Amino acid sequence: MYSLQLTFQSTCRTPILKTGNLITPIIIGRKSASNSGGLHVISDRKLSYKVEKILALHLDKIIIFGVPELHDSSGSQAWNNKGIVQNSLRIIRGSFGNKIQIISDVCVCQYNLSGHCGVVNQNNYVDNDKTLKLMSKISLSYAESGADMVAPSSMMDGLVMSIRNKLNDNGFRDTKIMSFSKQFSGLYSPFRLTTFKKFSKIDKSTYQISYTNSREILRKIGMDLHEGADIITIKPSFGNIDLISRTSEMVNCKIAVQQVSGEYAMVQAASRNRLIDENEWIIGYFASMIRAGVDFIISYGAEEIAALL
Repeated sequence: MYSLQLTFQSTCRTPILKTGNLITPIIIGRKSASNSGGLHVISDRKLSYKVEKILALHLDKIIIFGVPELHDSSGSQAWNNKGIVQNSLRIIRGSFGNKIQIISDVCVCQYNLSGHCGVVNQNNYVDNDKTLKLMSKISLSYAESGADMVAPSSMMDGLVMSIRNKLNDNGFRDTKIMSFSKQFSGLYSPFRLTTFKKFSKIDKSTYQISYTNSREILRKIGMDLHEGADIITIKPSFGNIDLISRTSEMVNCKIAVQQVSGEYAMVQAASRNRLIDENEWIIGYFASMIRAGVDFIISYGAEEIAALL
């Protein structure tokens, strides 16, 4: 009776969160830096050491964000063959082969002067069609440099189809697409402070979906899948477990969620002030997302979580 009870309790307590669920973000730049939100820019000179550390924790997926030295009106460093992300992709692929899956964020907001996620016209609105061409060009440069997957996050209409066609036409049919379903939110500020030198409040409501409009979010997810997305990513994670659950019931694909920089910073601040037990809170929170239907979680705390697991 006692042994049966122990077996039953052990089964009930089997963790559903595993290192295979975690994706580690790497913010890569020419110089290392940190901010008060807990985010770190890794120097490209320390990149190999960083990846070795990640692999030692049994993590096998990373997503790369670039911080260029040069910002210009067109964000030209985003597609530069010698850009920070492109060079990093070649370093990782050359040093580690297929031991790690590399995802590259596809956006231009940290490369241009406007801070917007696309090409801005004379009225300061993002031009959807011009942005499609730009994001497709960036995606191709990442695929050519060794990315296994590209992750467009600029929320333009028809973006996934445009990138899929560009990759296919250039022989990269096996390169996967992770599409971000990004809501209008104030939780991205720590990332912007880290990657965008002249940070100020930017209104992105014309292309990010309102958090009140769940039907539009779900419709956009369906469109992205129809256009060729392989993975759907929902962010931010706070307040979106209902969408995760509804999406998992609606579609037959892998689902990811991102704990964005503002969410990560809040957890760090609450832990510093001894308002929560960070480890206990984060394990429970991430497990609840897995329970809701998530396959992958992008988190700046992935390495710490992996060490716990």
